[in-house]
Amino acid sequence: MPEISGPGQKKITESTVYVYAENVKDVFSLILYLSASGVGRIFCYFDNKDDYEMLFHDAEDLNNDIVIKLKNKKLVNEGEHLKNAGNYESVIRIFLGSFEFIEKSITTVIDNENKNTFVSTILAGTNKWRGILQTFDSFGALNEFAEKISNKKVFENINDNIFSTSLLGTLCTIEVIKIVLGIGELHKDLLYFDILSLEFLKIEFAKTNLYLNKVAENKYDDYSSIREKIHDLKVLIVGAGGLGSPVALALLKSGIQTIGLVDYDTVEISNLNRQILHSTSRIGQSKVESAKTFLKKVNPHINIITHNEKFTKENAMDIISNYDIIVDGLDNFPTRYLLNDACFFMKKPMIEAGVLRFTGLNTTIIPEEGHCYRCMMPEMPEQGSIPSCEESGVLGPVPGVMGAIQAAEVVKLASGVGDTLKDKIIYFEALDLNFSVLNLEKNINCPLCGNNPTINILQEYEYNCDSTT
Repeated sequence: MPEISGPGQKKITESTVYVYAENVKDVFSLILYLSASGVGRIFCYFDNKDDYEMLFHDAEDLNNDIVIKLKNKKLVNEGEHLKNAGNYESVIRIFLGSFEFIEKSITTVIDNENKNTFVSTILAGTNKWRGILQTFDSFGALNEFAEKISNKKVFENINDNIFSTSLLGTLCTIEVIKIVLGIGELHKDLLYFDILSLEFLKIEFAKTNLYLNKVAENKYDDYSSIREKIHDLKVLIVGAGGLGSPVALALLKSGIQTIGLVDYDTVEISNLNRQILHSTSRIGQSKVESAKTFLKKVNPHINIITHNEKFTKENAMDIISNYDIIVDGLDNFPTRYLLNDACFFMKKPMIEAGVLRFTGLNTTIIPEEGHCYRCMMPEMPEQGSIPSCEESGVLGPVPGVMGAIQAAEVVKLASGVGDTLKDKIIYFEALDLNFSVLNLEKNINCPLCGNNPTINILQEYEYNCDSTT
């Protein structure tokens, strides 16, 4: 991408990010995406630092050029570090955790920091399926927010925060890149989201308190009941790249025990800015085996079934027949249409997503209950009419945003909780962190699932873009 290559990437490489969190689990996604994006120096403080060594090793293996270290003293004055470095835009600070943790951290900043050397600060609060994010570029704005969040303490089970922290990690990384490169619009208003009810809202300052209260309330049941329902679920991810990586990682952490991976490609260095399951040490290895190595290290008990083969009309039915839910992690139209058609004929739910440059979309397709992919795009676009990711590029964390939502859709669909994206689509724009949820209708003229279908057997198309995201 021209915005990031060359001088832009140099700025990112020379940047420093301080990460403050209650525990390592909350920032797993954040650290990997910061590393993949090329942030040169990452310094971390954890209230509970269990398992940080494994995370740091994975981050360094993903990007050999980064420096990542544990901070032993909380809230060293980054402003003074910034002043000494002589570059006021190269240092950014992120706080990610519960409201109690964020309130405590903000109070310490306000009490101890020199307001004349204020560091751009991103706050990301989480409580189960909900969360908030806001970026601050002045001491005064942070001070005003501190008054709003005061005494909103949540005592939650951190294992309930799987999807909100996965999403927040990618969104924080996007904000870091925007700050460093001076692109897009920083999210100085509050971003409120509830993944379970599919609410994504920008909140003006006057209503901040209302939505902070919404996040803080203990609205949802403990995740353990959901974990029981999805334990035996078998999920197939077609594509182990930019979309497949965050989906697989979030599903592993969600409690699903069997994940299938389809990909016939090998790991290349160009993949590592967005494909967080892979690493420099596994360049040249098949993507499915590389992904399996990573996932088994995180959870040795997970059952990973690898399909190191091209997904074709000859093997499509056989591959998907053994799985309950299918996830589309592809970045080429021929295989996407083939997967859509195969899922329709086999009556398999499919969680669909796509990304390009700074944008992404996501929808859930349930055969005979709602729309299919061809309802939105009846015919495959002619080659060259829509640029591929290879041609236009993709901002590395954007597939992470879509992947986090895809993983949540799998769990919601399988457990029967919340609202899914059946007959809906999410559009995401990274430059202003804008989410739009729109209603869809089944197309009665769809050639596959309409009233008079013309497609009755699997078809295979040829296209010279066959890489995963």
